[in-house]
Amino acid sequence: MRSLVAVALLGSLVLQAQNPAQTAPPVAAHEANFEAERRQADELYAAQKPLEALPLYEDLCRQDPTVAVFAERRGAGLLAKEATLSDANARLTVHLEAIKELKRAQALGDNSNYVRAILNADTKTFVGALMAGIPLTVGYTYRGAAGAQAVFREAEAAFGRSDWANAAKLYVQAAGVDPAWYDAALYAGDSYFRMKDVANAGAWFAKAIAIDPDRETAYRYWGDALFQAGDREGARAKFVEAVVAEPYGNPPFAEIGQWAQRTGHQLVKPAITRPEFTTPDGVLKIDPELAASTKDGRSSWIVYQQYRVAHGARVLNQMIVTGGSDMNAVVHTTEYRHTIAEEHAALRAMLADINAKIKAGTLAEADLDVSIRNMRALEKGDSLGAWIAINAADAGIRSDYPSYRSNHRKHLVDYINGYLIR
Repeated sequence: MRSLVAVALLGSLVLQAQNPAQTAPPVAAHEANFEAERRQADELYAAQKPLEALPLYEDLCRQDPTVAVFAERRGAGLLAKEATLSDANARLTVHLEAIKELKRAQALGDNSNYVRAILNADTKTFVGALMAGIPLTVGYTYRGAAGAQAVFREAEAAFGRSDWANAAKLYVQAAGVDPAWYDAALYAGDSYFRMKDVANAGAWFAKAIAIDPDRETAYRYWGDALFQAGDREGARAKFVEAVVAEPYGNPPFAEIGQWAQRTGHQLVKPAITRPEFTTPDGVLKIDPELAASTKDGRSSWIVYQQYRVAHGARVLNQMIVTGGSDMNAVVHTTEYRHTIAEEHAALRAMLADINAKIKAGTLAEADLDVSIRNMRALEKGDSLGAWIAINAADAGIRSDYPSYRSNHRKHLVDYINGYLIR
């Protein structure tokens, strides 16, 4: 569930770690102790003792470098080891080795939620925000007061040793020194979760959310705790809130997708395709095939395109360009920036054209293209803006999302519950 806090603390440096170069395909060479060692390693890992399992997975990786799960668990053990180290250079060395090993696991076919969540931490840094266009919030940027940091380091070391009780005590102490520090509250909750103390875990996750309601992690961890306690609907609510907090990263959708699988639901999204367009010399180039599609309503997309072009768009989506946004993923330009409001207005103009044609009898509602039918249903359900924000996001819309979320959180929650979870 928890990626060690060192991943967030040193995330900007993770960008320097590259996939391991391989000069020859890995070759397995199992020794006589292989099966016994694997069983012992698996037992320790299942008991949430990744540090104790680390030397075993080190040896298993040596004997068989083709097994992705060995690489994943060696990487997890290295992250646990990192948390126990006090020297910054030593921590960085181990951290980069852990990320390298997790990337090797991924290259071997490991696409687990854990691996993706750890590697996703690369974007939760100033450098990552610039590259990915994913906004950061105070929960990521604030690193705690100096007095709290010393206690926090002790807590990390205890957590790395799987000493949950001592870790919880120290994280709580760090949070007492600095009540505005998200990480201290978050990992206090995580430590209680490891001890199966759901009530205290929830109380500390709630404190983290109060500090930063726009970071997804505490919602997601709380959902895990509730699910393991048997509260499936409570878990669903937290996983939905995690998506609302950060819809452009992998972990929230991975968690809610896993919840859906375990509870007999499906995670879907409305089937909507907006046609691409081009603007040679700044003028919309009309697609003749689209213009001729009058029987299914697709010709009305030209109304949408004309609205977008009139407001400065030159193509359908505003590209995410490295360095094109600031550290909070806000796109700064003296020219055009795509917004949710503009997109919504353009789609409404298209839908108004559709409705006028239906009313005039030149278009039959039953013949409408599936994308248009789905869009009309979303607009009728007051969810079209939420669809834009979550499922049609480009660089401009990502930049616009924090403002939209602050005013439309309920719309976003209702959209996910009503349209994405089936």
